[in-house]
Amino acid sequence: QLLYVKDLDLLKYSPENLPICYTPDNLAYVIYTSGSTGTPKGAMLEQRGMVNHLYAKITDLKLGANDVVAQTAAQTFDISVWQFLVALLVGGKVEIVPTEIATDPDRLISLVQPQQISILEIVPSLLRMMLQQIEDGATPAKLASLRWLLLTGEALPPQLCRQWFEHYPTIPMLNAYGPTECSDDVTHYPIDR
Repeated sequence: QLLYVKDLDLLKYSPENLPICYTPDNLAYVIYTSGSTGTPKGAMLEQRGMVNHLYAKITDLKLGANDVVAQTAAQTFDISVWQFLVALLVGGKVEIVPTEIATDPDRLISLVQPQQISILEIVPSLLRMMLQQIEDGATPAKLASLRWLLLTGEALPPQLCRQWFEHYPTIPMLNAYGPTECSDDVTHYPIDR
């Protein structure tokens, strides 16, 4: 049924807000994925899964009001949900990174210190490009504000971890995995050596 605002007699209706009828089963968002099938489908995620994931990130990363989370994912990608919302739950800050910077290893890593980013999530292939530049003679960026480097979306080779710790031995990694249909990550594994 289509209702056109211009056709409604708004004076017949109460100006009071509707009652809030909320349950954890309510839909939080719909995100489209082809998953491993190649056939696009809408994954409907409930509030309970989204909220559980946000609090898992807060707990696992020990997030607080001083944290700055880099929002590097496209808004159509599932990890953008936690990147947008988690810092707000603890009074922290979200640094929205434009796509042209988020996909450029030089520009992204050079944004960390000036913006005081403490939580950065990238894919292993982008990390590989960052580390290759160091191997090719570039000076490693100063990353004093970075508390965690999260890796997601691809397999994380042990050699890549070794390379990271050669240059940044005090900044732990968190390997995250989860299908879109499960409110993003279903498992985290901290790596500190």
